[in-house]
Amino acid sequence: MKSTKAFAPQTLAGFAALAIGFSSTAAIAAPSHRQIVTQGPNGASKLVKVAMASQPQAARQLSPFNLAYMAYQGWFTNEGIPSANQLLRNYRTGRISALEVAQAAVKTNRLSADTLQDESYLARLGTQLNALSQD
Repeated sequence: MKSTKAFAPQTLAGFAALAIGFSSTAAIAAPSHRQIVTQGPNGASKLVKVAMASQPQAARQLSPFNLAYMAYQGWFTNEGIPSANQLLRNYRTGRISALEVAQAAVKTNRLSADTLQDESYLARLGTQLNALSQD
């Protein structure tokens, strides 16, 4: 017969701590809604669908910095906003404006429609797009 080793008390304590950690993480990380995520054209993850009745207004407000990078990563290609270098080239030449990028975000419910009237927000978005397009 083979003999089996008994676990040391330290090992059992480690397993108990690990189990408690997993159970508390699961309780904290339990999603309140279902998300469907897919891969974007340039490798960025895209949130395609959120099965949720309503979203708070604050949750739909992106910073100009985040919106510029999302556009750069290709999150708005389905709305006609090119990604990566094509976005930057079109922005530098005036073929795409900060307003058009913001409109694409509104169409995908990532930005409040009220933001389109906020000149300060659009100016900061333009500053971020300019910063991305600098060599």
